Amino acid sequence: MLKFLTKILGKVFEYSANKYINFKHTFSTLWKEKVLLKKILFTLLMLSIFVVAGTITIPGLRLVNANAIDRNSFLGIINIVGGGGLLNFSIVALGIGPFITASLIMLIAQTKLVPPIHRLSQSGPHGRQKINIITRLLTFLIAAIQAIVLVRTVIGNQALRFVALENDSSFYQYFIIPFILVAGSLFALFLGEQITNKGVGNGTSLIIFSGIAVRLPSQFKVAFEYFVDSSNSSAIINDIVLYFSYLLGFFVLILIVVFVYLAERKIPIQQTGSGMSKNIKEISTLPLKLNPAGIMPNIFSLIVVSLPSLFTGFLDPNTSATRHWIQTHMQVNQPIGLTIFIVVNIIFAIVMGLQQSRVDKIAEDFAKNSTFIPGIRPGEQTEDYLIGVVFRLSIFSAFYLTILGVIQPVEQMLGMPQQITFGGTSVIILVSTAIETMSQIKARYDAEKIIVKRKRIDKSSTLASKTTKKLLNNKDLLW
Repeated sequence: MLKFLTKILGKVFEYSANKYINFKHTFSTLWKEKVLLKKILFTLLMLSIFVVAGTITIPGLRLVNANAIDRNSFLGIINIVGGGGLLNFSIVALGIGPFITASLIMLIAQTKLVPPIHRLSQSGPHGRQKINIITRLLTFLIAAIQAIVLVRTVIGNQALRFVALENDSSFYQYFIIPFILVAGSLFALFLGEQITNKGVGNGTSLIIFSGIAVRLPSQFKVAFEYFVDSSNSSAIINDIVLYFSYLLGFFVLILIVVFVYLAERKIPIQQTGSGMSKNIKEISTLPLKLNPAGIMPNIFSLIVVSLPSLFTGFLDPNTSATRHWIQTHMQVNQPIGLTIFIVVNIIFAIVMGLQQSRVDKIAEDFAKNSTFIPGIRPGEQTEDYLIGVVFRLSIFSAFYLTILGVIQPVEQMLGMPQQITFGGTSVIILVSTAIETMSQIKARYDAEKIIVKRKRIDKSSTLASKTTKKLLNNKDLLW
C-alpha cells in the first residue's frame, strides 16, 4: 500500500513539475502576446472589482456574529457559491448563488422530465437562446426570494443588527436590503459574463474562486493562532508541528483532487476502413473523466440539506419548537443532516454523472461517423457499453465526492473551529477553476502564436511576390 501511494505521489509530483516548467516558459513569453495579456488584465480587473465590492457592507447594517453564518447550512452554502461576500454582509452577499441555483434547475428541466424545456434544448441555437432568457428570469426570481429569506434568517440567528433607520426598519428590511442584494447579485453575474466574453476562463467559476481564495490567508492565520500557543514556550515545537501537519493535510488534499480531476478512463476507438493498429500511441481513444459528475452533486446536496433552514427564517425564534429542532439537527455538521447529505450526494453523483456524459449523443455521433469500439457493435450495444463504463465511474465519483464533502463537517464534529476547517468542496472549486483557466490561457497562447506565425508567412510571401514582380519588370535583365 505504501509503495502504491509513493508511486502515485511520484507521478503527481512529476506531472506538477512538468506543468510548472511549461507554465514558467509560457509566462516568460506571455508579455509579448498583447491580445492575450489584455484579456488576462481585464479578467484580473473584473475580479478585483468583485473582491472590493465584497468588502462594502450594506449601509445601515452591521454583522455582529459571523460564526452564526457558518453554523447555518443555508447561510453556509450561500457564502460558498456567493463568493464569500456574506461574511461581511456586503452588497454582493448573494454573489452568483441565484444564477447557479437557476442553472441547476434548468439543467434538470432539460432532461425528459420536463418535455417543453427538453424540446427547446434540442431545437438548436434559437432554443438555447430561449433557455438563457428563462434562466435569467428564474435567476431574478430566486435572487428576490433568497434576499428576503436571507435577511430574516440572519436577523433570526442574531447575526445582523440595524445601526440606522430604527424607526423604519421593516421597510428597510423587506424592501431596501433585498433590492440591494438582488442588484448586487445581478452585478456579480454581469462581471462573470464580462470575464467569459472578454477575458479568460469561465467567469462564474472565477467569481466563486476569487471569493474562496481571498479567505485562505486569513484562514491560515487563524489556524496558526489556534494551533500555536505563544504563551506556552515549552510546547511551542509541538504546536508548530501540529500547524505544519494541518498545512500538509491541506496540500495532500489538493494533490488528490488534482490527480482525480486530471485522471481519465480512455476507451480505444476505431474508424471504419482505417484498419486496426497494434501501436498503442496510434490508437484513437475516447477520454472519460474519472469524476464525470464534477462538483455539482456536492453543491446541490448542500442546497437540499439547507432547504429546511431556509424556511426557519419565517418562524418565531422564541416559541417555535420546529425552528429549534431544524437548527439543532438539520445541519451538515450534525448526524441527521450529514446522513441526508451523504444519501442525496450519492444519488445525485450517479444521476448527474450519467446525464453529464451524454452517452446517447456519443453513441449517435459514432454511428454517423462510422466510429466503433473494438469488439462492440455500433448502435445500441455501444450505448449500453458506454452506460456501463460511465455508471462504474459515477459510482467511484459518488464515494469520492461524498468523502470530500464530509471532511469539513467531520472536522467540526471533532471540535475544530469553523474558521479553520477546510472542505473538499472548496478545494475542488479552487483546483478545477485553476486548471481550466490555465488550460484556456495556454490554448489561447498557442492560438496567438499560430496566428502570428501565419501573418509572418503571409507577409514574407507577399514580400517575395513583390520582389519577383519587380525583378520581372526590370528591363535590364538579360533573359
